[in-house]
Amino acid sequence: MTTHDTRRPGAAASTTRPTTTGLQLLLTALGFVLLYLGNDFVVPNLASSALPLPNAPAEEVRAWFAENQLAAVMTGVCQVLSVACLAGFVALLGRTAVTAGIAWPANRARAWGFAAVALMVLASVLSGLLAALAPSASVDTVTLLRTANFVAGGTAHVLALGVFVLLAARMPGFGRPIRVLAYIAAVPALLSVVSLVWFEGAAFILLGRLLCMVWTISAAVSVTRQLSRTTRA
Repeated sequence: MTTHDTRRPGAAASTTRPTTTGLQLLLTALGFVLLYLGNDFVVPNLASSALPLPNAPAEEVRAWFAENQLAAVMTGVCQVLSVACLAGFVALLGRTAVTAGIAWPANRARAWGFAAVALMVLASVLSGLLAALAPSASVDTVTLLRTANFVAGGTAHVLALGVFVLLAARMPGFGRPIRVLAYIAAVPALLSVVSLVWFEGAAFILLGRLLCMVWTISAAVSVTRQLSRTTRA
């Protein structure tokens, strides 16, 4: 019986160093998580006080950004470096899709993953603008920039991240635990949209973000183990 090779052109080249790809996937997942969590060390050491919540009075927000410009910029830098690692994770995960059946869901997931990256970069740029303009900006300008910063880096970023996780977990090769974890992570990530009308719903942003981070590391470990078995075989 004749068999047909369903691999995409260049698939053989993409599997010549599976162990290296698995290690890179794991490192980018860890970088995504650790660099983001680095914000917890940056702000306390550089800022005079904690960053005001998004629903804080505009005058308080303006005063914080005017007084803590370095902390605001460094926070943005940490966030950009974090999602740069996420972009690497998204791209590398797509490279493991060596068959036609895997490539299609991988491409759909990739689009949402890169959207999550772009939204966090936008939030970081807006944070930098707030730091630069806060000393002289009007209250309305500060309110607009802070709201856009919160939506881009919070609600929209986590929503896109949740959809990415949900779609990526459907790639053939992931087992039931990874897929179940994806659903658990995606639920609060998708519910983060509630924060647009009910500020307390921002708790879903935090929970969804952390669970999606856990998923990326778990998925990286799973893929690395599969690639290692492929190499030994």
